[in-house]
Amino acid sequence: MRHGAMAVMLTCSPRHAAPQLNFFSQFMPQPQPSPADVYQPDGNAPPAGLPRSYDEVHASAIAGVKAAIADGVSAVEVDFPPIASVNARGDGSAKSERLIIEANLKFVGKLKRALGVDKCLLVGCSGGSRTALGKDAVSLRDAAPIAADYDVCIVTAPVAEEHWSKARSLAEFTSVVVVNGLLQNGELPHAYFYRPMTAFSVQTGGVCRQYPGPYQVYDINGRLLDMEISLAVQGRRALPDTKGAQMRLQNEFGKQ
Repeated sequence: MRHGAMAVMLTCSPRHAAPQLNFFSQFMPQPQPSPADVYQPDGNAPPAGLPRSYDEVHASAIAGVKAAIADGVSAVEVDFPPIASVNARGDGSAKSERLIIEANLKFVGKLKRALGVDKCLLVGCSGGSRTALGKDAVSLRDAAPIAADYDVCIVTAPVAEEHWSKARSLAEFTSVVVVNGLLQNGELPHAYFYRPMTAFSVQTGGVCRQYPGPYQVYDINGRLLDMEISLAVQGRRALPDTKGAQMRLQNEFGKQ
């Protein structure tokens, strides 16, 4: 049994059921569930808004996480550039890795305090992140046997598919929040998503989502554009298709 009543395991129906054409078709493998199966945004939810600072990013992400947990979503992720230099996120340098770990740690600390639960388990997916999170942080392997004793589990910066798989499995026992995975993002519903859009070496706006609202497009002045963002699904991953937003924002910016 899960600890507490904070979240209920989310059930997802397959996108395409195998046609029952004959006796053997019922044994055909079914498509794996993905975040696209559970993306049912509330069009009446307050707009996410284009963040102007990391304080605003963090506040919106925390609000999205709290709303998702309150709705019984058992596992979510937040996805935003942890540091202002977007390209530094993946340049592989030791300095960038340290800055990313520090930035994620700052957000995790805010999230943990804001959730206000009795027991919160911090999980680092690398040795560096576990050290930064403090002496009580554990690895994904060590989290599995004790997850049911906690109200929520915050998993920081998964990289490999193995990390994501283990993080998803923890949702059988407790609420799971994945923070800024470096790879394989989009394997869980977004409690918060923010991707700055750039052209001509400057920011032109951004695509944002704060649960339970939809993905939205904002120009650099914070104006919400009338534009629907769909999800692009590939395997277990489902990410907002931002190509159209990129072109629209570039055109809008060029007119200014």
